[in-house]
Amino acid sequence: MYILKNENLTAQISKNPFELVSLKKDGKEYVYQQDSTWKKSWPICFPITGKLINDQYRLDDKTYHMTGYGFFRAITDWKVVTQTTEMLVVEYVAAKTFYDQYPFTFKLEVTYKLVGTELINKVKITNLDSKPLPYNFGWHPAFICDDHLGKIIFDQPQIVTHIPGGAFLGTTMTTEVKNEIGLDEYDFATGQCYALLNQTTEQVLIVDPIRVIRLTTKGYPNVLVWKCQNDAKYICVEPWDGHQDDVNYATTPFDQKPWINHLAPQATKEYLLQVELKK
Repeated sequence: MYILKNENLTAQISKNPFELVSLKKDGKEYVYQQDSTWKKSWPICFPITGKLINDQYRLDDKTYHMTGYGFFRAITDWKVVTQTTEMLVVEYVAAKTFYDQYPFTFKLEVTYKLVGTELINKVKITNLDSKPLPYNFGWHPAFICDDHLGKIIFDQPQIVTHIPGGAFLGTTMTTEVKNEIGLDEYDFATGQCYALLNQTTEQVLIVDPIRVIRLTTKGYPNVLVWKCQNDAKYICVEPWDGHQDDVNYATTPFDQKPWINHLAPQATKEYLLQVELKK
């Protein structure tokens, strides 16, 4: 276990799987402690966000299989680049381990840093290949939040799309314009999520009677809100650069799906997530 500390915060990051599992301010826990049916805390999604239709995609006339949210969590051979009291930087250089799922070479650099009452989380993706790297990327943090009194507050009104459990995009779905999502007003019983697609927020607040968390969302085209069941005392707020598969593009090659990003050979893209514990 890696442990980071400053004058306000303490963070714990497990080594296998490599995942932040605790973030405390003055001794109070803010990260979901896996005390319901979902046994993750802060997964990172790469090279897909959400799921592919039939857990597969086509590329260069071949079919590749990849389960939902990608294989980031399955990476075990991280190398520590920097480790101080307040910061951890690790990197992974892709070998052939996941080549049967994703035939590309790349490097991932992950940073966790404590600054004041903020956790700064970064992921830097570098394309080491001689061809463009097609990918999506997303954060999937889970925060402790009261299941009746908790809510997600947007910094401006947003269109919220109701996505049924297990559904893919491309079908008719309910939408509404909202300033916030009250957790007791929405049904999560069968895997539903509530998505801000093509969203315009710069930050959201996760609020309940004893916690206020500010989460940066600027620069991410989509933000999803999800939990595994109605009485689970946490909520995932997920800034994504990408989204789940779309039935209208079920047979479209992976690198031609319109929401897939393309990173040029030897180019780098950095993703930033800032989490401030305000209360």
